[in-house]
Amino acid sequence: MDMLKWEPFTPLVERMEQESPELLAGLHALKEQMLPAEFEKYINSLIRIRKGNGMLLLITKKEMYRSIIESRFVPLIRSSFGVNRVQIISQP
Repeated sequence: MDMLKWEPFTPLVERMEQESPELLAGLHALKEQMLPAEFEKYINSLIRIRKGNGMLLLITKKEMYRSIIESRFVPLIRSSFGVNRVQIISQP
């Protein structure tokens, strides 16, 4: 029988270095405009980030984080990634 293996959560920036290096410039630009603790809590903890067709999709693990990102950081995210639209969903 296969055993499940627990993997610790890897911060978004580290995962993007491997999975989507083209998003690193936007992440670094965003990080420079946010308080370090806020970037770590709300952005570096994202489950996933995808960019395409002028839109950025963020998937967070907490509904509370989704609403905080939406209310406080969308303009910074749009300018950092050069997108017109940001969609944020929570996936617990």
